[in-house]
Amino acid sequence: MSNLKQRVLFLIENLDDNKAAKPLSIVVQYIDKSKFDVTVCAINAGGQYESVIKENANYEAILTPSSSLKRKMVYKNLPMSLVYKFYVPGGYDVEVACSEGFATKLLSCSSNKKARKYAWVHTDLSRNHWTREVFSSDKDETEAYNRFNKVIGITKMITESFCKEFPNVKTPADTIYDPVDSLSVRLKSLNTSNEPKEVKYRLVTQGRLEAQHEYGRLLRVVNRLVQDGYDLSLWIFGDGSERGILDHYVRENKLEKNVKLFGAHPNPYRYLIQGDLYVCASYSQSVVKALILGLPVLATETPELKELLKNGACGYMVPNNETALYEGIKKLLDNPQLLAEYKQKGEARGWDFDIEALMVPIESLFGM
Repeated sequence: MSNLKQRVLFLIENLDDNKAAKPLSIVVQYIDKSKFDVTVCAINAGGQYESVIKENANYEAILTPSSSLKRKMVYKNLPMSLVYKFYVPGGYDVEVACSEGFATKLLSCSSNKKARKYAWVHTDLSRNHWTREVFSSDKDETEAYNRFNKVIGITKMITESFCKEFPNVKTPADTIYDPVDSLSVRLKSLNTSNEPKEVKYRLVTQGRLEAQHEYGRLLRVVNRLVQDGYDLSLWIFGDGSERGILDHYVRENKLEKNVKLFGAHPNPYRYLIQGDLYVCASYSQSVVKALILGLPVLATETPELKELLKNGACGYMVPNNETALYEGIKKLLDNPQLLAEYKQKGEARGWDFDIEALMVPIESLFGM
């Protein structure tokens, strides 16, 4: 790479999306500013990550809430080539579509012939091909991806699923994990709450309180363990549509002394780090944070968690059902030596998600 900075454009539909906007906000914070001059172009202005983006990169927005006529031009009336020509800033060395869908469709019509173009994929499109609502056909979507230099999946599973879903995409596909602000996680955990430990074992977990994350199943397992005489508590961090259902279960089964629902806490890490075991009853990206904190992890066998925990080498894995979850927790609580072994394994795996390590492949890609 020459001594000149590489000019990088990130195109994203909105900055209110945890799936794509949150990792982008981390990238722009930690990318080497001596090597890269970064601009973020949001198709829609606003969003919870907009302020972070503005602080760390050049920023442009195509549409504001009052841009009703312009919105019709961008989304319905104009060909994508003209939307790119009129509204997307040009002259960059690298152009990145930050997620599948409209950003990918628009950037595939880039007229910047010198730019290397990358399309990021955050969704398993073989299971949830939601982008069909954006493209006129699968053929149209395939042709769009074929105009990029590389497709990037955020996990190996997502990359492999993309290749199966789009067998006619000739663009090479690779995997680069989303960056995690490990420095912030570790710093926030230092401000520990030092809550008095009134039980022998404290289980902790974090995530959206939605049906697919199986917190109801976890509560039933905890209730069974308490009935069996285990001296434990469960701390749950996160909010969602099932909060009321979980609250009702706790009260109905008189688990108020054993289960605490913290909600969407501004700093869960100061509490999570006090846990003896992190339990993931179904896939949640927060498992990465648990590994960064050096917690032993017990997780159910989902494709995502198998990849994350290296098929059980870095965390204790059990079949994805309630009985196996109960037996797994019971086994670790009954075997302190095994629990300590998984704590060491989890802590070692956590360093793989250090922000400096995760930025290396991203910067290498952009600096080619």
